[in-house]
Amino acid sequence: MNAPSYCAASAMPGLVQHVTTSLDVGGAQAMLVKLVEAGVAKRKCARPAVLSLMRPGTLAPRLRDTGCPTYTLGMSRGIPGPVATLRLLRITAMLRPDILQGWMYHGNLAASVAGLAAGRKVPVFWNVRHSLADPSVEKRSSRALFALSARLSRSADGIIYNSRTAAKEHAAIGFDPSRAIHIPNGFDLSRYRPDPSARSRLRMVFGLPDEGILVGMIARNHPMKDHAMLVRGIARARSAGHDLRLLLVGPGMGGPDTALRQAIATCLPPEAVTLADERTDVAEWLPGLDLLALSSAWGEAFPNVLGEAMACGVPCIATDVGDSAWVLGEGGLIVPPRDAEAMGAALERLAALDGNARRGLGAAGRARAIAHFDINDIAVQYRRLYASAVQRITRDAAPASASALASDAGVRQA
Repeated sequence: MNAPSYCAASAMPGLVQHVTTSLDVGGAQAMLVKLVEAGVAKRKCARPAVLSLMRPGTLAPRLRDTGCPTYTLGMSRGIPGPVATLRLLRITAMLRPDILQGWMYHGNLAASVAGLAAGRKVPVFWNVRHSLADPSVEKRSSRALFALSARLSRSADGIIYNSRTAAKEHAAIGFDPSRAIHIPNGFDLSRYRPDPSARSRLRMVFGLPDEGILVGMIARNHPMKDHAMLVRGIARARSAGHDLRLLLVGPGMGGPDTALRQAIATCLPPEAVTLADERTDVAEWLPGLDLLALSSAWGEAFPNVLGEAMACGVPCIATDVGDSAWVLGEGGLIVPPRDAEAMGAALERLAALDGNARRGLGAAGRARAIAHFDINDIAVQYRRLYASAVQRITRDAAPASASALASDAGVRQA
């Protein structure tokens, strides 16, 4: 195999060890897998290895298909205990990484601990994928984790945020703002793309009738997603005479909680809503949606599903949480969180458009995804950041600021 010419540069990291909380379906986990896949597909030099604190989940086979070594501490939940920590240190000492990259709060802290096993200076980067507009809505254990992470944030060489809003919110609770680096999510634009045949495929997969405007929301069953708000918004738009049908897909959606079931039963007739559990074939039918809606009340930084829908040319409506407004640009509409009336009004507005007008809105979203969120471009930003960190280590032993690393790599500081 012929390596790219820049591989000969001594600054290029030989191995990047990613430390993630889990490999279940989720935004952070999906981005990690896409980053590894993009690097392998382009035959770039830095070899990846992934260590999951929890047992391997749904996304682990995709990593194995790339040839990326995967390891696990076999944990269930929480911060690693003595046995798991010892295993973390042993795996890191065996791998001898040139870069340690954490993913999510537990993974970030574990990456910092893993750095202790290196026996030499190894740059440690954190990756934060969550927004904190109102920390009080978070669980007590989560707030304690945020506080611990804030105290230790100066130990990281850089903190990568996929959302500029999240970077500001974390700085407000004590995360070191000088470590902040902004790299948005990226998407495989050859996999997520407009597909006229996807409409019939979607209707067949979920057993849906041909009539009606199909609105989809792809998200796990969790209070932060506020599915009930979308249900009420759909009901309002239907009461205005628009034949909207709702498709809710995601982990736990096959058997939603009592509150959501009651909201659905109260607001919508049975034929107007379809529920389905987590699926791995989203790219095959997502382009068949007429509209994509995301009703999250809090927590989103850069929702992956928005980028995926935009790449597929599907118009979107999202709540103004995290960077959603910046992500969508001209590719959709933004409404306040927890506001079913505003969601209903936005649904009415897009439902009233003819097919050509909706397709034009979707095309604007696709163009924005191409311009800003191509996974190959995002992977280059990560590689340049890592190379910059290794170069500074080899040049002198003094720790570099995140702004200096970002500047050297041509990456935006948050």
